[in-house]
Amino acid sequence: MQEHNEARLPFFVRRQSGWLCLFSLAVGLIAGFSFTPFFQNQLSAVSTPLAASLISPKFITSHQNAPPSTFVQTAERILPSVVAVSCLRVFSARDLNRYREAKPRDRSREPEAPLQTPELQQRSAGSGIIISPEGHILTNTHVVDFADKITVTLQDRRTFPAKIVGLDPLSEIAVIKIEAQPLTPAAIGDSRTSNIGEWVLAVGNPLELRFTVTAGIISAKGRQINVIQESFGVEHFIQTDAAINPGNSGGGLFNLKGEVIGVITAIATETGYDVGLGFAVPVNLAHRIAVDLMRYGKVERGYLGVAMRNVRELEARALGLASPAGVFVDDIYEDSPAHRGGLQPMDVILSIDGIAVSQTNDVQALVASKKPGALVTLRIFRNQRELTHRLVLGELPLASEPLLPPAAQAHFKDLGISVANLTEADLLTLRRGRSGVKVTAVERFSPAEEAGLLANDIILALNRLPVRRRDDFSRLLHNLKAGEAVILAVMREEALYHLFLEVL
Repeated sequence: MQEHNEARLPFFVRRQSGWLCLFSLAVGLIAGFSFTPFFQNQLSAVSTPLAASLISPKFITSHQNAPPSTFVQTAERILPSVVAVSCLRVFSARDLNRYREAKPRDRSREPEAPLQTPELQQRSAGSGIIISPEGHILTNTHVVDFADKITVTLQDRRTFPAKIVGLDPLSEIAVIKIEAQPLTPAAIGDSRTSNIGEWVLAVGNPLELRFTVTAGIISAKGRQINVIQESFGVEHFIQTDAAINPGNSGGGLFNLKGEVIGVITAIATETGYDVGLGFAVPVNLAHRIAVDLMRYGKVERGYLGVAMRNVRELEARALGLASPAGVFVDDIYEDSPAHRGGLQPMDVILSIDGIAVSQTNDVQALVASKKPGALVTLRIFRNQRELTHRLVLGELPLASEPLLPPAAQAHFKDLGISVANLTEADLLTLRRGRSGVKVTAVERFSPAEEAGLLANDIILALNRLPVRRRDDFSRLLHNLKAGEAVILAVMREEALYHLFLEVL
């Protein structure tokens, strides 16, 4: 049988419509399957060394007081903690032939003949970081998910079989384990204290060039690039311009103290290879997840129960904020911790436990970093006042439970809609005690259409004033002045949204 080698990795391609995640031969976040007899595949190296203890989730601080060192000294310190991860997955020819039959065929090409070989193999390569003396290794979910055989190679060239301890698709973090001694676990840094512009080293196995070290800086923090497609996925990436290529997935991003601060996970590229846009999961989040996976085989996550959106200048003006700040609460899930804790739709969350939040993934990352049952303090803005709420986080529901789609976010110049009073059937779809008017038509290219308002939406309120009938809505609109910012509370398929418009 013939073996086909092809180096791929999780990457994004920039198109006119935005960032797209391309699927390569590997399995997982940034990789998909392409079937070829005995093909080999490399994933974008994203590895994070984590020295974690099964007894205590505290950070390893062996290098805490060490002064910044040269690249040479740092590389010597961290390389023994990095590993190469090789994976093999076996497919039957029958399964592959079914896949081909189900896949849309290019009619300009001859149909592929059924494979006669009994089985096919997919090989992939990534990276990992040793995080405990017992042999636990941190890597990416997409590197090892679905693998039938995992092999780990240490810097000293020793090779060991590995088994999966746990996977977390919501963060792209995985833990595997080898039986080996002695091992050199990596020291854990604090990603919260890392700064934009700080020197970092990326270590991994790009293009199967094992134990490669590249240098760059932290380019940005808190990036959300929409590569994790799972419900409740957490993206709060550290961005770096250190060279990262296929095979780096699961590798480590280190500061010059030799401490890991991130787990390399993805790149943005037009070519499939490095263009200076790499992304790593912050080690504080990765460490918390790894400890849960080692202890329980799963991750216990906090849950707040809100639908959110970012605050722009128009929203800030409509809400009475001095400038865009915080995260706007669109809706509160019934019987959620947020509901029980007294949060309300149209609140603006300014901080959680004293840490300021300015975008939705800030809230997601902070809540996901805490355990169910944790007591948190939220500072919120409501009706021109700042308030403090303390509440107890719940446990994240199953991923199968429905999520609200993203709320529309666009500037509006005019309404362009027609409305009608609700019918008895419409009233049955509303929560008890609510009323409103139904949108019967939305003009094309109007500000209402740009804002995301749809026919059959039910408008419940305008600028916090309840709308009960069409006459109420007309009267409220009549009183608006040019340049005034308007907030519409809208019910759509039993979910509450808030749309922001500007009147000319």
